[in-house]
Amino acid sequence: MERGSTKHGRVRDEQMAHETEGMVRGGAQRSRAEEWRETEPVENSVPSPARRPPDPDIEDRAELARVLSRDFFPADKQALLARLADSDAPQGLADRVTRLEAGKRFGSVHEVLDALGICSPETR
Repeated sequence: MERGSTKHGRVRDEQMAHETEGMVRGGAQRSRAEEWRETEPVENSVPSPARRPPDPDIEDRAELARVLSRDFFPADKQALLARLADSDAPQGLADRVTRLEAGKRFGSVHEVLDALGICSPETR
């Protein structure tokens, strides 16, 4: 596309077009010949993080938060077990709730977590 007026003039425009020709055409040759201008490969520069085994406390905490809502409380152990059974919660969590003290009423999910000995991730 030809324009009638440019800022640089015809000679400078042609020089700039020649300098960027490799980038515009997408050629295989590099536009920068100096080796020090090339980026270094990053394949092995960042070590991969070590995978820790899943923490059952964190999984149980998330499951309880999913299953138990504010309007569910106050509740006792039997109500908790019934809600876990209705929501297809993992059996391991139901086993933990089974070991709770009978007859005790819980006012919130936090009270249930304290009774189960599950601390928040912030206090670890």
